[in-house]
Amino acid sequence: QASEEASLRALESLMTEFFHNCTTNERKREIEELLNNFAQQIGAWRFCLYFLSSTRNDYVMMYSLTVFENLINKMWLGVPSQDKMEIRSCLPKLLLAHHKTLPYFIRNKLCKVIVDIGRQDWPMFYHDFFTNILQLIQSPVTTPLGLIMLKTTSEELACPREDLSVARKEELRKLLLDQVQTVLGLLTGILESIWDKHSATAATPPPSPTSGESGDLLSSLLQSPSAAKLLNQPIPILDTDSEYICSLALECLAHLFSWIPLSTSITPSLLTTIFHFARFGCDTRARKMSSVNGSSHNSVLGQERGRLGVLAMACINELMSKNCVPMEFEEYLLRMFQQTFYLLQKITKENNAHTVKSRLEELDESYIEKFTDFLRLFVSVHLRRIESYSQFPVVEFLALLFKYTFHQPTHEGYFSCLDIWTLFLDYLTSKIKSRLADKEAVLNRYEDALVLLLTEVLNRIQFRYNQAQLEELDDETLDDDQQTEWQRYLRQSLEVVAKVMELLPTHAFSTLFPVLQDNLEVYLGLQQFVVTSGTGHRLNITAENDCRRLHCSLRDLSSLLQAVGRLAEYFTGDVFAARFNDALTVVERLVKVTLYGSQIKLYNIETAVPSVLKPDLIDVHAQSLAALQAYSHWLAQFYSEVHRQNPEQFISLVSTALEAITPLISSKVQEKLLLSACHLLVSLATTVRPVFLISIPAVQKVFNRITDTSAQRLPDK
Repeated sequence: QASEEASLRALESLMTEFFHNCTTNERKREIEELLNNFAQQIGAWRFCLYFLSSTRNDYVMMYSLTVFENLINKMWLGVPSQDKMEIRSCLPKLLLAHHKTLPYFIRNKLCKVIVDIGRQDWPMFYHDFFTNILQLIQSPVTTPLGLIMLKTTSEELACPREDLSVARKEELRKLLLDQVQTVLGLLTGILESIWDKHSATAATPPPSPTSGESGDLLSSLLQSPSAAKLLNQPIPILDTDSEYICSLALECLAHLFSWIPLSTSITPSLLTTIFHFARFGCDTRARKMSSVNGSSHNSVLGQERGRLGVLAMACINELMSKNCVPMEFEEYLLRMFQQTFYLLQKITKENNAHTVKSRLEELDESYIEKFTDFLRLFVSVHLRRIESYSQFPVVEFLALLFKYTFHQPTHEGYFSCLDIWTLFLDYLTSKIKSRLADKEAVLNRYEDALVLLLTEVLNRIQFRYNQAQLEELDDETLDDDQQTEWQRYLRQSLEVVAKVMELLPTHAFSTLFPVLQDNLEVYLGLQQFVVTSGTGHRLNITAENDCRRLHCSLRDLSSLLQAVGRLAEYFTGDVFAARFNDALTVVERLVKVTLYGSQIKLYNIETAVPSVLKPDLIDVHAQSLAALQAYSHWLAQFYSEVHRQNPEQFISLVSTALEAITPLISSKVQEKLLLSACHLLVSLATTVRPVFLISIPAVQKVFNRITDTSAQRLPDK
């Protein structure tokens, strides 16, 4: 006893010294060596058992548990069976005696050490390992401790590290699977009893003046008035202990769902209970109460309620991520979708007090992320399966997704929703390709939704409609993909536009081209404001408001030119003849606008706000050249298929494009414009038949220009 006491005091002293900020690195190495030597001694665990029960020093407790961890995971085979029995008996008793007073990280580490023993010895030598966990869960006093042990067991035994043999891993998984039904029943019981207990005391709020809005959509989603009534019950206010137990139970479920197969063990009552808790994430009332009441306790309470919603959605997403769905589970899955889309409807419902965006802003950011993850999993994994259910209203779901997407409170949230639409459009495209006979029926079903999506995405990239949000985007800092936040926003938006174009080419073109025309008229009309000054030419637009409007129009034109360029591939190949007139209209406009920019040299003009308008004018010119470059394959097909009937039209287009390039081949031109001109020239030279190109007089002008400027040290690029 005296020896153990002295050792404890010495260890406490060493630990205090080790973590003191005045201790040198050399002394720390000495202490580390002493501690390592002690841990290697036979019987060191007995001292550590004494230390754990006798000290309040966190460092000493953590060190002692590390000694046990090392013993169990690295030296267990060599430990005498009598010692193993003693350790298996003493550590759980220690946990039971002190779990309420131990710091949480020490308690969790002790749980992990006990589970490590189970990992080695259950069931042969530690037959009551799992039974003890079930007993802890069933006793109200130790329910939280039992749930922590259960989650740790799921983490360490179902997904063990590589230091176990394949046979032992399979044995552990089989042993755990045998317990799944019992465990899920216990967790369901805990969550249901807490919900029911507090629901009985929850005051029913007065009916909202907008409560009738749910109506048809809710009944079509749920297919059951009783289910709708159940989900419309008021959300109860839980006490702190109950919230803690529910959060532990939901964490256990989320981990269990990550590895157990979908089966009838996951009962409808369990799913319904999880959805009850998912509603906590939609409950802006609790967050408001906590902010109004002001105290930090109330604020933490509001956050905890929101966290229950996040944990419940994590459970749902674990189930959603499984692609292999047994036949008997499909009905459960449909019920999950119905209940989740009820929640989606709830958080996207407008009423007198809320816009959709303000409602989403009030929700926990993590909850929104989990909800978006759910929607992505639904579209990518399950839409193909669920679309065939006549009782699932896919078009109404898209209407909710539309509202959810375009009211996202953050840029990241919006990007994530655009990804979901991209997945949906890919699904629709592949479905149509595999069922060409049904193409018209499929497109008719979704046409309105797609046109609405296209229009809104185009509006979102234009300063004319979305200036406040677009000005928040960073256009300077490059991310890991070497693009700015603005470039990423534009690229993802244009991908959606392009995918709609593939499905509905006529609609997409008739939506985009008039918008492009409007902005082109502004740009082409700038010539009337160009005046001659002493140093050259000046743009005579000086009023602050006019400059701001011009800046927005030029930014929009630049984006729309990129959009038109992105759509070039949908005018070539098999559809060349069918879409020839639309493509010709686009190319004629692009050729006209590139020549216009080169002739009046807007890129060299003086402006009232040179730091803003000059880069805008350069960018528009560069983007018009890049858009025309995108149509070089179309020009090549025009040459091979049409030019014999109408060579003048083709020669006119190419000659004008080359005329636009010629003045830009100069070291005095900004590098961005010079590179765009060179890229266009190379594209024309490699796609349109070179022998034919050389016969056009404008080509000789370009080559003369290149020869004249070769001594001017053009940039290497």
